[in-house]
Amino acid sequence: MILVLDTADNEKTFVGLFDERWLSKKEWPSGRNLSADILNVLESVYKKAEKSFRDTDEIIVSSGPGSFTGLRIGLSIANTFAYSLDIPIAGVPAAKNIEDLLSTGKKALGKANKFEKAVIPVYGSEPNITKPEKK
Repeated sequence: MILVLDTADNEKTFVGLFDERWLSKKEWPSGRNLSADILNVLESVYKKAEKSFRDTDEIIVSSGPGSFTGLRIGLSIANTFAYSLDIPIAGVPAAKNIEDLLSTGKKALGKANKFEKAVIPVYGSEPNITKPEKK
């Protein structure tokens, strides 16, 4: 089973489990709540598919370009899963839609070196640091 994760877009995030078909998936407008929501969403996607984290065989993750913070959060999770489960991971360029990301990722996984355990983000430009929200 493949975990597919796309956090490159600042406005929406995608998490899905694929095994010949989508077992479970969710796309939501994450915005500034990505770090607070993503682990709960991951857990719910696995639960809906009646799978556990240990059932993951491979990971496809968007490596950018994209949101500085979104990429850091998504890649931290994907890289941690790949390392702790000792499974292949493929970072692929951000795609127009999730099906393109999945297709490109499957090709990349076929070439993935099992010993490469980290995907490095591609930001596309210098980070645009915004001021914190006023409370």
